[in-house]
Order: sequence, then structure tokens, then C-alpha cells
Amino acid sequence: MRPRPLALLPLLIACSDYEYAELTKTEVFQQPDADVSADVLFVIDNSASMAEEQAQLAANFAVFVEALQDSNADFKLGVTTMDPNDGGVLTSEPLTRDTPALGEAFSAAVQVGDDGDRDERGLEMALSALSGANPGFVRDGAKLNVVFFSDEDDHSPLSLQDYLDALARLAPERDFSAHAIVGDLPDGCSSGTAAANAGARYIEATELSGGYLDSICSESYANILSRIGLELAGLIDTFSLERLPDAETLIVWVDEAKIPNREVDGWTYSPGDNAVVFHGRAVPRAGMTVYVEYRVLTGGAEAPAEEPAP
Repeated sequence: MRPRPLALLPLLIACSDYEYAELTKTEVFQQPDADVSADVLFVIDNSASMAEEQAQLAANFAVFVEALQDSNADFKLGVTTMDPNDGGVLTSEPLTRDTPALGEAFSAAVQVGDDGDRDERGLEMALSALSGANPGFVRDGAKLNVVFFSDEDDHSPLSLQDYLDALARLAPERDFSAHAIVGDLPDGCSSGTAAANAGARYIEATELSGGYLDSICSESYANILSRIGLELAGLIDTFSLERLPDAETLIVWVDEAKIPNREVDGWTYSPGDNAVVFHGRAVPRAGMTVYVEYRVLTGGAEAPAEEPAP
């Protein structure tokens, strides 16, 4: 049974030189249940040394698929390489909600091999893929997203702004975002599964278009794939609070389920945003109701919290 929203309980306690007010507050949020459309192109580096990174991308794709399939989103996914010899042609037929075994199909599509040209041209191949190499991929009314995945920077001949302008013109109402999983600034990165030069042009593309960014040297790509998937699905994972809480007293429910406070498949509190942030499979799906109860303190000492009765 879901928690009963509690009435505000003001308690005024006199102190030597000031007073403080203590309130128990319950906030109620609704996860959007909107019909949205999105076209997503993954542009994958297929030069030497990319096999392990591609396998990791494929292994983390489940969270991306789950976010989309648990929504009303109308989506289309395509994959191409950064090899100019491939001309931006998709590696398979576009994938949609109706594709059988979607997760397995995408995992196969993104493992494009590592025998491609070392002259990686991600931006140019993205533009080629979307402007002529694959007629009909870009749909009217669908937000356009491009995800770049590489251990090198972009070597395309035109300026970054030229490519961003051209890609935005392809999108309805210029609704376009670039996302990237690339090497870190300023000098790249290395880990047990990857070594990469800094992907400076891709990083700037995400900043200019409002996209998401992660390091190709991360232990997992699940976080960025989940964030992209949620955005495409019209879902949110962050719920801003009206008042500043005593973080130790926060209790979070989604519908009738109490959600644990943890970074894996749970929620955490972000002080900078004054928000509850959901992670992984704990992110509320379309139409679900979120209840956040907490104690508001203004000055003075803290009192122990009481858990609400379900």
C-alpha cells in the first residue's frame, strides 16, 4: 500500500537566541506518460583496437532498451561506422519497438568490427547517413539524436559548427542533440578495457547541442545509455524538491513500492540540485506516482525521523 501523505506538523521550540521550525512534508510527483518520437543514429568507430569497447557497449544496451520499451515512445535506431569508405550506410535495417529480440539485434548491430579506416570521420558519416545514404530514416516530428562512440577525435574536414548546423537543419524544428562516449579532455584516458585520445570535437558537440557525455574508459556505459534512453522516452529521473530537506529523513516511494536509498537501482539525494535522483531500474516508468517524504529544518538541532506507515 502506498504511503499516506502526512499533514505538515509544525513544532516551534524556543532556543536561547532563536527559534527553529520543523516540518514533515510529503511531495507527490507524476512521471510523464507522453507520446514521443525519436530517431537515434549510433556512429561507431570501427578502426583497430575498438573490439572490446564495442562489446562493452553491446553488453550495456539493456538499460537503454528498457527505458524505451517501458514507455510510449515511437523510436527508430540505426547504426553506422566512422569509416568514410562505408559512406554512412546503416549496418542493418533500422531497429524499432517491433524488432524481434531488440536487445540482441542492437548488440549485434553495434559490434561493427575493428578493420575500418583509421581516418575516423564521425561527424561526416553522421551527416551522410542522415542526409542521403539511408532515405527515410529521419522522420517528420521525431527528435533527432546522434551518439558518437570512438577512442579518437573526429577527423572530418569541415568545421564542427558546419556539421552541427547541417544536422540541425535535418531535424524538425532543429530538435537535435549529439551525445558522445569518447576519450576525456585534455589528454585522453586509459583503463583496463580502453585507451583513448581526447574526443575534443565530439565533446564540444555535446555541449553545444545539450547532449550527454561519458568517458569511453568508464567501467560501464549503463549510466549514459540510461540517460539517453530516458530522454528519448520522455521520462525523467530527477525530481526537484520544494524545500531543503534533512537528507537523513528522506523516504521515497513509487506507487506502492518503497525504493532503497542506493546508487544501483535505487535513489540518491543531490544537494546541488535539491532533488531526488533515481538510478537504473528504479527510475519510475510512464504514469507512475512518486512520493517523497522528508523533514524540513530551519536552524536548530535535528530530531529522529519516523518512517511513514504504508
